[in-house]
Amino acid sequence: MKLKEARVLKRSSDSTAMGAFRVVIYALIFGVWGGSLAYDVLYMPRIGSEWWISKLVMLTMINFVLQTVYSAVCFCCSLMDWWVEVKTDDKNKRKHSAKHIPSYWRQTHLHRVCDFMYFTSALPVGLATSLLFWGLYAVDPRLVMPEWVEQMVPRWLNHVTHTAPIGFLLIDTLLTCHHAPSKTTGSLVVLLLFAIYLAIIGGVRLIDGYWLYPVFELYTPTVIAGLLAAAGVLFVLLYLIGDLFNSMLWGAAPHSEIPTGKTKAN
Repeated sequence: MKLKEARVLKRSSDSTAMGAFRVVIYALIFGVWGGSLAYDVLYMPRIGSEWWISKLVMLTMINFVLQTVYSAVCFCCSLMDWWVEVKTDDKNKRKHSAKHIPSYWRQTHLHRVCDFMYFTSALPVGLATSLLFWGLYAVDPRLVMPEWVEQMVPRWLNHVTHTAPIGFLLIDTLLTCHHAPSKTTGSLVVLLLFAIYLAIIGGVRLIDGYWLYPVFELYTPTVIAGLLAAAGVLFVLLYLIGDLFNSMLWGAAPHSEIPTGKTKAN
Protein backbone atom coordinates (compact mmCIF):
# COMPACT_ATOMS: atom_id res chain seq x y z
CA MET A 1 0.00 0.00 0.00
CA LYS A 2 2.82 2.36 0.87
CA LEU A 3 4.59 1.50 -2.40
CA LYS A 4 1.43 2.31 -4.36
CA GLU A 5 1.05 5.63 -2.57
CA ALA A 6 4.70 6.44 -3.26
CA ARG A 7 4.21 5.77 -6.97
CA VAL A 8 1.12 7.98 -7.06
CA LEU A 9 3.02 10.74 -5.26
CA LYS A 10 5.94 10.45 -7.70
CA ARG A 11 3.65 10.65 -10.75
CA SER A 12 1.93 13.69 -9.28
CA SER A 13 5.29 15.33 -8.56
CA ASP A 14 6.57 14.58 -12.08
CA SER A 15 3.40 16.02 -13.60
CA THR A 16 3.68 19.20 -11.54
CA ALA A 17 7.36 19.57 -12.44
CA MET A 18 6.55 19.18 -16.14
CA GLY A 19 3.87 21.83 -15.77
CA ALA A 20 6.39 24.22 -14.23
CA PHE A 21 8.87 23.41 -17.02
CA ARG A 22 6.26 24.29 -19.65
CA VAL A 23 5.60 27.62 -17.89
CA VAL A 24 9.31 28.49 -17.97
CA ILE A 25 9.73 27.55 -21.64
CA TYR A 26 6.66 29.48 -22.77
CA ALA A 27 7.75 32.45 -20.66
CA LEU A 28 11.11 32.46 -22.46
CA ILE A 29 9.47 32.20 -25.88
CA PHE A 30 7.06 35.02 -25.07
CA GLY A 31 9.96 37.06 -23.70
CA VAL A 32 11.86 36.72 -26.97
CA TRP A 33 8.86 37.66 -29.10
CA GLY A 34 7.59 40.41 -26.82
CA GLY A 35 11.01 41.96 -26.26
CA SER A 36 11.86 41.87 -29.95
CA LEU A 37 8.54 43.42 -30.92
CA ALA A 38 9.01 46.18 -28.35
CA TYR A 39 12.48 46.86 -29.79
CA ASP A 40 11.05 47.08 -33.30
CA VAL A 41 8.30 49.46 -32.21
CA LEU A 42 10.59 51.69 -30.14
CA TYR A 43 13.85 51.74 -32.06
CA MET A 44 13.47 50.59 -35.66
CA PRO A 45 12.89 53.38 -38.22
CA ARG A 46 9.59 53.70 -40.10
CA ILE A 47 9.76 53.99 -43.87
CA GLY A 48 7.12 56.05 -45.68
CA SER A 49 4.91 56.57 -42.63
CA GLU A 50 5.22 57.73 -39.03
CA TRP A 51 2.82 55.02 -37.90
CA TRP A 52 4.34 51.67 -36.93
CA ILE A 53 1.10 49.93 -37.89
CA SER A 54 1.87 50.73 -41.54
CA LYS A 55 4.46 47.91 -41.38
CA LEU A 56 1.66 45.38 -41.05
CA VAL A 57 1.35 44.94 -44.79
CA MET A 58 4.46 42.73 -44.77
CA LEU A 59 4.02 39.02 -44.03
CA THR A 60 7.06 39.13 -41.74
CA MET A 61 5.51 41.83 -39.57
CA ILE A 62 2.07 40.20 -39.53
CA ASN A 63 3.71 36.98 -38.40
CA PHE A 64 5.79 38.96 -35.87
CA VAL A 65 2.64 40.22 -34.14
CA LEU A 66 0.84 36.89 -34.58
CA GLN A 67 3.62 34.88 -32.93
CA THR A 68 3.89 37.40 -30.09
CA VAL A 69 0.17 37.21 -29.35
CA TYR A 70 0.16 33.42 -29.75
CA SER A 71 3.12 32.95 -27.40
CA ALA A 72 1.37 35.14 -24.81
CA VAL A 73 -1.73 32.94 -25.06
CA CYS A 74 0.44 29.80 -24.74
CA PHE A 75 2.12 31.24 -21.65
CA CYS A 76 -1.23 32.01 -20.01
CA CYS A 77 -2.51 28.52 -20.84
CA SER A 78 0.62 26.90 -19.41
CA LEU A 79 0.13 28.84 -16.18
CA MET A 80 -3.46 27.62 -15.97
CA ASP A 81 -2.36 24.05 -16.71
CA TRP A 82 0.33 24.14 -14.04
CA TRP A 83 -2.06 25.57 -11.46
CA VAL A 84 -4.57 22.79 -12.13
CA GLU A 85 -1.77 20.20 -11.87
CA VAL A 86 -0.84 21.64 -8.47
CA LYS A 87 -4.43 21.58 -7.21
CA THR A 88 -5.43 18.17 -8.60
CA ASP A 89 -3.96 14.94 -7.26
CA ASP A 90 -2.86 12.16 -9.63
CA LYS A 91 -5.79 9.89 -8.76
CA ASN A 92 -8.36 12.47 -9.81
CA LYS A 93 -6.48 13.29 -13.00
CA ARG A 94 -6.77 9.70 -14.15
CA LYS A 95 -10.37 9.50 -13.03
CA HIS A 96 -11.46 12.62 -14.91
CA SER A 97 -9.42 12.18 -18.10
CA ALA A 98 -9.77 9.86 -21.06
CA LYS A 99 -6.70 7.66 -21.36
CA HIS A 100 -5.48 9.26 -24.60
CA ILE A 101 -6.01 12.86 -23.45
CA PRO A 102 -3.22 14.66 -21.55
CA SER A 103 -4.11 15.64 -17.99
CA TYR A 104 -3.42 19.32 -18.79
CA TRP A 105 -6.00 19.39 -21.61
CA ARG A 106 -8.64 21.83 -20.34
CA GLN A 107 -11.85 23.16 -21.80
CA THR A 108 -11.44 26.88 -21.22
CA HIS A 109 -12.15 29.31 -24.03
CA LEU A 110 -8.53 30.46 -23.92
CA HIS A 111 -7.28 26.92 -24.53
CA ARG A 112 -9.64 26.56 -27.48
CA VAL A 113 -8.44 29.85 -28.93
CA CYS A 114 -4.84 28.72 -28.44
CA ASP A 115 -5.43 25.40 -30.21
CA PHE A 116 -7.30 27.03 -33.11
CA MET A 117 -4.61 29.68 -33.54
CA TYR A 118 -1.90 27.03 -33.53
CA PHE A 119 -3.36 24.99 -36.40
CA THR A 120 -4.89 27.70 -38.59
CA SER A 121 -2.51 30.65 -38.26
CA ALA A 122 0.54 30.37 -35.99
CA LEU A 123 1.83 27.13 -37.53
CA PRO A 124 1.19 27.67 -41.28
CA VAL A 125 1.96 31.40 -41.28
CA GLY A 126 5.05 30.98 -39.11
CA LEU A 127 6.50 28.17 -41.20
CA ALA A 128 5.63 29.87 -44.50
CA THR A 129 7.28 33.11 -43.38
CA SER A 130 10.52 31.32 -42.56
CA LEU A 131 10.58 28.99 -45.57
CA LEU A 132 9.64 31.62 -48.16
CA PHE A 133 12.15 34.14 -46.81
CA TRP A 134 15.13 31.82 -46.56
CA GLY A 135 14.23 29.99 -49.77
CA LEU A 136 14.23 33.22 -51.79
CA TYR A 137 17.19 34.57 -49.84
CA ALA A 138 19.22 31.50 -50.86
CA VAL A 139 18.48 32.24 -54.52
CA ASP A 140 19.14 35.97 -54.30
CA PRO A 141 18.97 38.05 -51.08
CA ARG A 142 17.70 41.06 -53.02
CA LEU A 143 14.53 39.19 -53.99
CA VAL A 144 13.25 39.63 -50.43
CA MET A 145 15.45 42.25 -48.81
CA PRO A 146 17.09 45.24 -50.53
CA GLU A 147 20.66 45.88 -49.40
CA TRP A 148 19.76 49.08 -47.55
CA VAL A 149 17.10 47.21 -45.56
CA GLU A 150 19.53 44.42 -44.69
CA GLN A 151 21.99 46.98 -43.37
CA MET A 152 19.30 48.66 -41.29
CA VAL A 153 17.86 45.52 -39.63
CA PRO A 154 20.03 43.94 -36.88
CA ARG A 155 20.96 40.35 -37.66
CA TRP A 156 19.53 39.09 -34.39
CA LEU A 157 16.17 40.70 -35.18
CA ASN A 158 16.19 39.21 -38.66
CA HIS A 159 16.74 35.76 -37.16
CA VAL A 160 13.98 36.29 -34.59
CA THR A 161 11.48 37.14 -37.32
CA HIS A 162 12.62 34.64 -39.96
CA THR A 163 14.35 31.75 -38.15
CA ALA A 164 12.86 31.56 -34.66
CA PRO A 165 9.31 30.66 -35.81
CA ILE A 166 10.42 27.18 -36.90
CA GLY A 167 12.27 26.42 -33.67
CA PHE A 168 9.64 27.86 -31.35
CA LEU A 169 6.75 26.14 -33.13
CA LEU A 170 8.60 22.81 -32.96
CA ILE A 171 9.12 23.26 -29.22
CA ASP A 172 5.44 24.15 -28.79
CA THR A 173 4.40 21.06 -30.77
CA LEU A 174 6.55 18.80 -28.60
CA LEU A 175 5.37 20.38 -25.34
CA THR A 176 1.64 20.64 -25.94
CA CYS A 177 -0.98 18.44 -27.57
CA HIS A 178 -3.29 20.91 -29.30
CA HIS A 179 -6.86 19.96 -30.16
CA ALA A 180 -7.20 20.20 -33.95
CA PRO A 181 -10.19 21.43 -35.98
CA SER A 182 -11.43 19.22 -38.80
CA LYS A 183 -9.18 19.30 -41.86
CA THR A 184 -11.97 20.93 -43.88
CA THR A 185 -12.43 23.73 -41.36
CA GLY A 186 -8.70 24.21 -40.93
CA SER A 187 -8.01 24.32 -44.68
CA LEU A 188 -10.82 26.81 -45.30
CA VAL A 189 -9.60 29.14 -42.54
CA VAL A 190 -6.03 28.99 -43.86
CA LEU A 191 -7.26 29.80 -47.39
CA LEU A 192 -9.40 32.65 -46.06
CA LEU A 193 -6.43 34.18 -44.24
CA PHE A 194 -4.30 33.79 -47.36
CA ALA A 195 -7.00 35.47 -49.48
CA ILE A 196 -7.06 38.40 -47.05
CA TYR A 197 -3.32 38.78 -47.43
CA LEU A 198 -3.63 38.64 -51.21
CA ALA A 199 -6.06 41.55 -50.91
CA ILE A 200 -3.44 43.47 -48.92
CA ILE A 201 -0.76 42.81 -51.56
CA GLY A 202 -3.13 43.84 -54.35
CA GLY A 203 -4.31 46.90 -52.45
CA VAL A 204 -0.78 48.20 -51.94
CA ARG A 205 -0.05 47.65 -55.63
CA LEU A 206 -3.18 49.49 -56.77
CA ILE A 207 -3.10 52.34 -54.26
CA ASP A 208 0.62 52.94 -53.75
CA GLY A 209 1.85 51.66 -57.11
CA TYR A 210 4.51 49.20 -56.00
CA TRP A 211 4.88 45.53 -55.12
CA LEU A 212 5.55 44.69 -51.49
CA TYR A 213 8.14 42.12 -52.56
CA PRO A 214 10.91 42.96 -55.06
CA VAL A 215 10.66 39.49 -56.65
CA PHE A 216 7.34 40.47 -58.26
CA GLU A 217 9.01 43.27 -60.21
CA LEU A 218 10.80 40.63 -62.30
CA TYR A 219 7.75 38.86 -63.69
CA THR A 220 4.61 39.35 -65.77
CA PRO A 221 1.16 39.43 -64.12
CA THR A 222 0.52 35.85 -65.28
CA VAL A 223 3.67 34.56 -63.61
CA ILE A 224 2.90 36.56 -60.47
CA ALA A 225 -0.56 35.00 -60.32
CA GLY A 226 1.05 31.57 -60.61
CA LEU A 227 3.52 32.35 -57.83
CA LEU A 228 0.75 33.55 -55.53
CA ALA A 229 -1.34 30.46 -56.28
CA ALA A 230 1.68 28.28 -55.45
CA ALA A 231 2.12 30.22 -52.20
CA GLY A 232 -1.53 29.52 -51.33
CA VAL A 233 -0.98 25.81 -51.93
CA LEU A 234 2.13 25.99 -49.72
CA PHE A 235 0.13 27.50 -46.85
CA VAL A 236 -2.46 24.72 -46.99
CA LEU A 237 0.22 22.03 -47.34
CA LEU A 238 2.04 23.37 -44.29
CA TYR A 239 -1.21 23.22 -42.33
CA LEU A 240 -1.84 19.62 -43.44
CA ILE A 241 1.77 18.60 -42.74
CA GLY A 242 1.51 20.16 -39.29
CA ASP A 243 -1.74 18.29 -38.65
CA LEU A 244 -0.11 15.02 -39.77
CA PHE A 245 2.97 15.59 -37.62
CA ASN A 246 0.80 16.23 -34.57
CA SER A 247 -1.14 13.01 -35.23
CA MET A 248 2.12 11.07 -35.58
CA LEU A 249 3.42 12.59 -32.35
CA TRP A 250 0.27 12.52 -30.20
CA GLY A 251 -1.74 9.71 -31.79
CA ALA A 252 -5.52 10.10 -31.76
CA ALA A 253 -5.55 12.92 -29.21
CA PRO A 254 -5.46 15.99 -31.54
CA HIS A 255 -8.64 14.90 -33.36
CA SER A 256 -10.39 13.37 -30.35
CA GLU A 257 -13.60 14.76 -28.96
CA ILE A 258 -13.01 16.40 -25.59
CA PRO A 259 -15.51 14.86 -23.14
CA THR A 260 -17.78 17.56 -21.76
CA GLY A 261 -17.75 18.12 -18.04
CA LYS A 262 -15.49 15.22 -17.12
CA THR A 263 -12.23 16.82 -18.19
CA LYS A 264 -13.09 20.27 -17.04
CA ALA A 265 -10.87 21.63 -14.31
CA ASN A 266 -12.57 21.94 -10.96
